[in-house]
Amino acid sequence: MMITPNTANIRKDVYLLGNTLLRLGLPRLIIRLVVTLSVLALLLYCVQGILARGKGWLEFSLHISGLNEILGKTVIDFVMQYQKFFWWLIAALLVLFVLSGLMSWLKSSVKRGRAALVPLGEMRKLCTGLSQEALDVLDWVWRDKSNPVTIGNIQSTLAQLRSGRQRKLDLARAQKLELEMALTPKTVTPTTDPSDTPHAPDGQREPTLLA
Repeated sequence: MMITPNTANIRKDVYLLGNTLLRLGLPRLIIRLVVTLSVLALLLYCVQGILARGKGWLEFSLHISGLNEILGKTVIDFVMQYQKFFWWLIAALLVLFVLSGLMSWLKSSVKRGRAALVPLGEMRKLCTGLSQEALDVLDWVWRDKSNPVTIGNIQSTLAQLRSGRQRKLDLARAQKLELEMALTPKTVTPTTDPSDTPHAPDGQREPTLLA
């Protein structure tokens, strides 16, 4: 399939926008990765510790508190037989709590990342490197010109460019032009009535093509 200039421009624009996003978002991506891996590793260590040492902790607690003598051997044997389910429940609750907190932090981090401002130097590179079609899409995405361009705007520009936003913008402009032309009042040229034909100075009617 032959690559049209427009397709080549889009590929170039997508590459430039992707590189810009990677360059601007790489520090945050590294921080998220490090924090996520650290939290998961610590969580795994804690869960393994709870499941492996829970029985020993329970036996020690019963011995220190003196419940061994109070509850009796039958009750203690029953508790020790089913204590693993208790520790599995504690581990599951811990996992849910930590993962919920981690997901909340990741969502907040992504939101802050999208709101981060694009430096002027990066914006200048985009303005000089992007095609006219991509700049048109960026201008459409950046609707509030009172606020600086954010990383979220660049992400939206990349997504809209891939989805064919430029064709939609061109079609919308053409439709708007057609509507404006249809709404424009048309001037009607008045026709000349024979009775309005000027008369000669002597009172005779000026000759026409008919007489």
